[in-house]
Amino acid sequence: MAELPPSLYDSEDYYADTSAGSRLSPMFDGLLRVFDRVRARSVLRKTGLSGRSGKVLDVGAGDGKFLHFMREAGFVPRGTTTSRRSARAAKSLFALDLDVSETLDRQLTAGPFDLLTYWHVFEHLEDPPAHERLWPVLVKPSGFVVIEVPNVRSRGARLCYPAWLGSDEKHHVNHQTPERITNRLRGLGFEPVRVESFSGKFSYVYLWSSLLGALFGRRYDFDGIMSILKSPGASLRRRPLWSLNALAAVGYLAPAIVGLMLYGVVAGEGEVFRVYARRQSTNEPRS
Repeated sequence: MAELPPSLYDSEDYYADTSAGSRLSPMFDGLLRVFDRVRARSVLRKTGLSGRSGKVLDVGAGDGKFLHFMREAGFVPRGTTTSRRSARAAKSLFALDLDVSETLDRQLTAGPFDLLTYWHVFEHLEDPPAHERLWPVLVKPSGFVVIEVPNVRSRGARLCYPAWLGSDEKHHVNHQTPERITNRLRGLGFEPVRVESFSGKFSYVYLWSSLLGALFGRRYDFDGIMSILKSPGASLRRRPLWSLNALAAVGYLAPAIVGLMLYGVVAGEGEVFRVYARRQSTNEPRS
């Protein structure tokens, strides 16, 4: 089998080349683990799935945190990644063997799955139809596809897209609207049963980034803001006043950020779009 060529997510230092394989500073790892634990529990509660003999496939599994917590809940975990660095981290941290592949072809023999997830991965896909056409085969009847993406119609995206951390134009090559995603799911026999627009992991920082750009202009763009999250110490040494202002803004912009978050959730214009879609049984009509 041909080896996957060098990945964009390794060559551009998307993931750190360490045992943790984190995209952000190690100081955030504990918080990210909490978010993924909450995410796993939330998925189980909202889908009603049980881990007893259940199987989950996480596409773009990163360092494997979500799969780790799903395994703790009793699920048999499978995951893919296009990054050898993240695959090494998942193995080191959680003894998970991820499939380093851009496709889902090798997952067909392991399925069908009770749950198929894309956590901020769908927007990275260069060929979404290659994934979509396999969903009805990979997911059991009454099983779920869960997709979470940056919401390109959010308040933050409209406020200052170049600074908004959901933009990431180097890697997010496939931004799609919520309507397109839900329509495609329905066309494949999956009924969206729940949609949400708030994320504890992303909503606050997305709005923080867009407000920095809106208030201070081109001095704050996506790459600059990400550099703070990747290495706050190095950023402070290189651009002290610029970095101090950005870090202080996490606090002094809090009233505006919280207000925009609440408005976004109520108006359906939150910073993320998350959909839980259940595969219809063969005897159920498609809507």
